[in-house]
Amino acid sequence: MDLDFVCIECDIIADPSAILTAALYEELRKFEFHFKASCCLNQAETCHSCCENINCPFRIVFGQQVSSDPEIVRLHQKPSLPLSLYIGEMCSNNSSNTVGMVVVGSAVNYIGFFQAALLRMIKSVMHMLLLPFAPSVLHFYCLDNQGIRHEISDLLMMPESIILLSGRYVIQNTVHSDSARLTFKSPLRLISNGSVAHKFDFAQFFRSQLRRCSSLCAYYGNGEMDLDFGGLSQHAQKVAVLEDGMHYAQPDWSKSRNRAGLTGTIECAGLVEPMFSLLRLGSYFNAGKGASFGLGFYRLESL
Repeated sequence: MDLDFVCIECDIIADPSAILTAALYEELRKFEFHFKASCCLNQAETCHSCCENINCPFRIVFGQQVSSDPEIVRLHQKPSLPLSLYIGEMCSNNSSNTVGMVVVGSAVNYIGFFQAALLRMIKSVMHMLLLPFAPSVLHFYCLDNQGIRHEISDLLMMPESIILLSGRYVIQNTVHSDSARLTFKSPLRLISNGSVAHKFDFAQFFRSQLRRCSSLCAYYGNGEMDLDFGGLSQHAQKVAVLEDGMHYAQPDWSKSRNRAGLTGTIECAGLVEPMFSLLRLGSYFNAGKGASFGLGFYRLESL
């Protein structure tokens, strides 16, 4: 099993930053339209009638083509999108914020269009807002395995400047911890019995992340994850919650009911290998419904 991915992000200076953050969260849902505008050669035509359809980056990235392998379809059905967007923490002076994305597997071949779409999305938000001072985009960065930033230029011109990360590396080089703290920065929307869960259930969350990582590996990596899925799922039910600081709420930046979810911090104990490293890998891809467009973004720490 392995899964290549790239993490790029940029900082935005704005005052007040909270207004920009709210607008950015709403704009994340429109990212695919910004991506299409960045790569489409025939803007006037529909995708179905376009002569570029077969080789179009937009179709390849957002088409969610079902695998020709019946076993993959049986296990995973329709694939997730090969990306996850996120909005990071505001700086201490509340004047800047971080917007980033993780691009997965074969979609990395179009990393220049992803960067162009991210910049287009940010500029669209800037144009909509009437702020006292015009927001400005700082440099773009690529993150390495330690989370250290490396400045990058225009990836359409220099795609070789990216740093390629590896799912196998994350799994094998994450130091195991039997206790963990998970902090959810954006609403986590896990579906339980046909509706969004209003209480955090570690086993449900872990199984969801296990499925998400496995599906991404199957569709965009080089094969299934070699794990005891049944055993890990059963053990997840035995993980103890030490402190539950999660609450279900409507985020300040949205009036839409389908953006509400669980936020806060959870502390748990009783993890067995490789549960902690799987949660680390999953943190790159967000969690739950809407994960590709900024929901379910979380940070993981060992206790």
